[in-house]
Amino acid sequence: RVCTRKAMLSLLSTRVVASTALLLTPSMSTARTAVRRSSGVRASLETDTDKAFYSIGFNVGRQLSDFAACEPAEIDSVLAGIRECLLGDEPQVPLSEYVPKAMTLLGEKQAKVAEAMAAKGAETLAAAAKEEGAVQTASGLVVQTLSEGKGDAPTRESTVKVHYEGQLVDGSIFDSSYRRGEPIEFPLSGVIAGWTEGLQLMKPGGKAKLTIPSDIAYGERGSPPAIPPKATLIFQVELLEVVS
Repeated sequence: RVCTRKAMLSLLSTRVVASTALLLTPSMSTARTAVRRSSGVRASLETDTDKAFYSIGFNVGRQLSDFAACEPAEIDSVLAGIRECLLGDEPQVPLSEYVPKAMTLLGEKQAKVAEAMAAKGAETLAAAAKEEGAVQTASGLVVQTLSEGKGDAPTRESTVKVHYEGQLVDGSIFDSSYRRGEPIEFPLSGVIAGWTEGLQLMKPGGKAKLTIPSDIAYGERGSPPAIPPKATLIFQVELLEVVS
């Protein structure tokens, strides 16, 4: 088998890494929801065993976010290949010929999705810059102060404590300390550039909306599965404390 036990455990793990959206080192979009609902593959989910194995499959799907650009019928073909491989069947087509073709097709689809995301992000940034009280910096970051804080602003070397919620341009929330029920501390030198810049423009006790262009967020690659390539990100941020 190609899959090692370690690799399989990694795929099956349901652990969620806190502050995925912030560190450099879910909610699905409407399009992805439509793909899921229109797929021909269905599970009965009548027993706890059905539900347990379905949950494994769903978590494996999170690791395969590169295929989110595919059409429902294409996803069904992927699932058929996975099923036959796991059951020990021989492939129905020569893999050496068709795997490279699939990679080319997938790359083309992902490029189209990324370009659409970039165009929507540009529109979102332009609209954010026109909102009352908004300021756009030279990097493209848009900061809208929602409530003023007091005291000294943090520096790049500071460690801060914040509450935040992050959204994609379609409004889907991909990360939220509010939902986890606790704020997070981190050094400003260890997060995406848009956060490093934006937090230095805030003071303790303040709240702001940060609209961050992709090139100072996660850029061309994104941060799968939560952040698509070339995604503009929108954060509501409360700077609770400059810890050090």
